[in-house]
Amino acid sequence: MSLRTAACSLTRGINRAPSYTTLSTVRQYATEAPSKKKTVAHPPRRTYLHQQYESIISNDRVMFVFQHNNLTVKEFTTLRQELAQLEAPTKLTVLRSGVFNSVLRSTKYANLEPLVSGGPACVLHTNIDDTKHPGVLKKAMQIINKNKKLTLLGGKVDNTLLTHADANKVVDLPGISQLQAELLGVLESPGRKLLGTLDSPARQLHSVLDRRE
Repeated sequence: MSLRTAACSLTRGINRAPSYTTLSTVRQYATEAPSKKKTVAHPPRRTYLHQQYESIISNDRVMFVFQHNNLTVKEFTTLRQELAQLEAPTKLTVLRSGVFNSVLRSTKYANLEPLVSGGPACVLHTNIDDTKHPGVLKKAMQIINKNKKLTLLGGKVDNTLLTHADANKVVDLPGISQLQAELLGVLESPGRKLLGTLDSPARQLHSVLDRRE
């Protein structure tokens, strides 16, 4: 066999050999499945409640949690109608505890979760301005307390968490304007006493001079 014939045979053998790089690449693409991210689709009702509870917790200054024991739809309706007659918007909302607690866990009010987990619950909530509507919260609580099936558990005012006792104390507090007036009176009282003490000798001297004349 000539050298040219041997070289041609060797070249044809190389060209027929499979490309291991290409085969391994094809095999890799064939075995790799595209990754898919699983998205959980919540029912529309749950999504609506989640958004509603987020709004209550984030936007309303006052939120009191109550446990309700076998309160009927008629009784709830009566309470809501009476609350609607107040001079500032104050609402009573029945909770789905699972959805409400899932919202609470993502906020700074997560410590309120045990209050809702103990049984059927509802919240009294409002965004009243104490300076414009003093006493509204107390009136709302008087309406709620008429029904013995509702038990106050605690709640929050602004960024402060409240126990049952704390919430009752907040309700009994006077309005901001009245507190400011009382504080001003306390601050001014020592000044009035000091002014009276300093002015007393002058009045006495003036009285003595008047008698001598």
